[in-house]
Amino acid sequence: MTITTPELNESIERMKQEIVEDIKAGRVPADCPSFSALHDYVDANCYGGFCEDVLLQALIEHFGGRDENEGMPDDLMDYLNNAQNSVDLWIRNRGVAQFMQQETKSCKKEI
Repeated sequence: MTITTPELNESIERMKQEIVEDIKAGRVPADCPSFSALHDYVDANCYGGFCEDVLLQALIEHFGGRDENEGMPDDLMDYLNNAQNSVDLWIRNRGVAQFMQQETKSCKKEI
């Protein structure tokens, strides 16, 4: 099975959606203040599908394969860090609250 590796912005958007889904499911509080605080409730490193074996292996290969110590390629670590930093900034800038507010508005019927 061949998997297409996502662009950084696609991973970021998937991470945001998965966080919102966890908030709706009650696994994560809506007022979680940062990406690192998500770890109090879930393994936040798995957002974006990064714990899915097939996706992770595809990303490892895309970024040059494992190094001699079986570690992840530096470019993959940069990719993961950039994704997490972007989501952290989104959370800190009230992105979750704004997203939830927009969704609430779209669910209301106009009278």
